[in-house]
Amino acid sequence: MKANKPSLLTVKRIDADIVSFLTESGTVFRIFDKQDSGCISYGVLQEGRRLFVKYAEREEAVGFLKQAEAFNNAIAHPLLPKLLNAFQAGNGYALVYEWVSGEVLSTPDFPGQAGRDRPESPHFRFRQLPVGKIVAALTAIYELHADLESGGYIAVDFYDGCMIYDFERDELHLCDFDCYTPGPFILQMDRLYGSSRFMAPEEFVRGSLIDSRTNVFTMGAAAFVFLSDGSRELADWRASEALYRVARKAASPDRADRYESVSAFYNGWLDAWNYIS
Repeated sequence: MKANKPSLLTVKRIDADIVSFLTESGTVFRIFDKQDSGCISYGVLQEGRRLFVKYAEREEAVGFLKQAEAFNNAIAHPLLPKLLNAFQAGNGYALVYEWVSGEVLSTPDFPGQAGRDRPESPHFRFRQLPVGKIVAALTAIYELHADLESGGYIAVDFYDGCMIYDFERDELHLCDFDCYTPGPFILQMDRLYGSSRFMAPEEFVRGSLIDSRTNVFTMGAAAFVFLSDGSRELADWRASEALYRVARKAASPDRADRYESVSAFYNGWLDAWNYIS
């Protein structure tokens, strides 16, 4: 790295083009430019350390990056890559995270259900893992979201594209918290951000209350995505019937039938898991 170039860990503003700056500051070894969020991300090797840089110029996307910055400054958890720096980049904004190894379970390289069902896709390979490994990963996700709930956060736009899984080490990290927000809140749009596979019915209705029960649905839906390929039928479920009953209650279309909180759901999931362990 050139001596007169500021470190990605300390820089606060640049006027240069982001790609030129990253190239001069280190070695760009990955580019993620197929997302529809308005963000472009880079893997950068600087002084022997791998970093993940997420950048946006579009006003809405910059706003979400700043929201993610506030989230990461408020929340620390082993499943979350650490936010190391944030800086103004011309008309855009950039976040610098530690790099974590693994593969994102939903990527533009494998779009739609057909892409997720391709044997080489990370999503398909994750679904083929032994049930115990899938349940362990889901349990870690639920523990994190119970913590976030206690911190007053509502999960928005959680889906398999937020999951990074290292198949060699069986390690999970979560990413992309641009839409996570303090809550509850009233939906002011016709449809909330997210994948319909994970979204509660109220997320499609303007004026709905988005709260812990909404997140409970999302957590239950995630179990069905990975343990029955989205089916709600017990015959398609790979894990125990006890876990099925917990996930089914969580993913009830009727809010009143769900667990009242992510914490209650998580405890129910743990009880069912320990029952068979």
